[in-house]
Amino acid sequence: MKQPDRSHAIDRRTFCAAGGLLLAGCAGTTANSQAAAAAELGATGKLRAAINFGNPILANRGAGGEPRGVSVDLAREAARRLGLPVELVQFNSAGNVVEAVKARQVDMAFVAIDPVRAADMEYTAPYVIIEGAYLVRNGSPLQRNEDVDRTGTRVVVGKGSAYDLYLTRELNPPRWCARRPRPRSRTSSWPRTWTWPPA
Repeated sequence: MKQPDRSHAIDRRTFCAAGGLLLAGCAGTTANSQAAAAAELGATGKLRAAINFGNPILANRGAGGEPRGVSVDLAREAARRLGLPVELVQFNSAGNVVEAVKARQVDMAFVAIDPVRAADMEYTAPYVIIEGAYLVRNGSPLQRNEDVDRTGTRVVVGKGSAYDLYLTRELNPPRWCARRPRPRSRTSSWPRTWTWPPA
């Protein structure tokens, strides 16, 4: 796959905080580079940070509905170090976050590193490593990852999630029997389902 040209300055739409972002970088930067980062990321006068409630490891809501979690803390600290106010722009799925980055509706996001997404954003080093796994019923014949990639197996993931993007590339053949985005409620049927071969 051809890599995009990275020789130009990163504009704020393409910046995605998949890692320690400015938190590590700002500590050792010069005043000029920090001012340049603040001007680029805070062109609207604030740092608009995407907060994805679709992944409770990254963000969730407190008892009063306020955003909290590691991505909220990182966004606030990045804004503090840049000398900018922070606006926490809330989303229910990573797919919606990525679309907001593309549309320049946010300046910073916390999403999984993926080559498909890299066409529209830049990444920092990871700030967290999350391992994915298959969940199967007790007694399932699926005992290893390799067992999943066979005819008749159904796999369910959230549409547009990092798991969706990865499995689309890795499972053979990636044919879908249903494609549904995640609704706002976690109690309704939201996932994307694959079946090999499709019905």
